[in-house]
Amino acid sequence: MVDRGKSNSSGNCPDITHLIRSVQRIEGNPDCFGKSDGNCDRLDCVWHELCLKESQKDRSWNEGGGDPRK
Repeated sequence: MVDRGKSNSSGNCPDITHLIRSVQRIEGNPDCFGKSDGNCDRLDCVWHELCLKESQKDRSWNEGGGDPRK
């Protein structure tokens, strides 16, 4: 199984999920990026929109919908 958060095939892409969760912790917020399952009440979060998109991709991937990057 491919770990989408780690890197791209060339290994040059950072783990964005890990990076954003680190920023959330530094800011004193819960490190919840990508854990929402499509439902998030933290409307003031700067990552809200991207988080919901990533959560949707992860659900599609886990439900056997194929690679959501295509």
